Amino acid sequence: MASLKSPMSLAHLRARWDDLTSFVSEAPKEKWWKLIVDAHSSRPFYNLEHISDMFEHYDQYKDQLKDRYATAFAVFFKHIDYDVKASDSSEKSAQQLRDFAQETTLDQENYIADLIVQSGSNCTEAHLTKDETGNDDLHFLIDFDSAYLGASPAKYKEYTEAIRKEYAHLSDAEYAEQRLKLLQLFLMIPNIYATKEMRQCFEQQARDNINKEIGSLSGAN
Repeated sequence: MASLKSPMSLAHLRARWDDLTSFVSEAPKEKWWKLIVDAHSSRPFYNLEHISDMFEHYDQYKDQLKDRYATAFAVFFKHIDYDVKASDSSEKSAQQLRDFAQETTLDQENYIADLIVQSGSNCTEAHLTKDETGNDDLHFLIDFDSAYLGASPAKYKEYTEAIRKEYAHLSDAEYAEQRLKLLQLFLMIPNIYATKEMRQCFEQQARDNINKEIGSLSGAN
């Protein structure tokens, strides 16, 4: 999963970038495309495949976004700076978005940067409140990013194996302890997904996947 599975998929992602940045001159467009590709290509999970997966959900719900243009930029930049050992990756990713804006005529810089930073917690009031739903761009962005939790069991297993590789610096016992805490938090909140649409599609499968992973990690811990 370190890179997109086919050159055609990469071509589609590049075409999307070119369309989104049609207002940008060639040099910065190429520079930032290369930065995005280079930043994501060596990662086991938060890679170009993950961006592509997020855009699949984006395409399905883009008509419900308040600002699809800004949200698309947030998808591209959300994980451009990612370090599992750091707690400020979202802030650093937002700064890269601001750097891009300084080199181009991108407007709504503050709105997009806020989307990136606020989505870093992967949680909003709509996630924490029973029977509450959200339909803001932030809710959709977080749900796009978390959609993998509700994947088919076979696909979810692939994702968990990739995520484990992101934490290669941890021993199996250390990883299990850290991962279990996160998974148990997901089960404690009323809603893994904030948006009505994503919740209907993925909530139950996500909880089933998480429960199964907890069982597996608990047995190995």
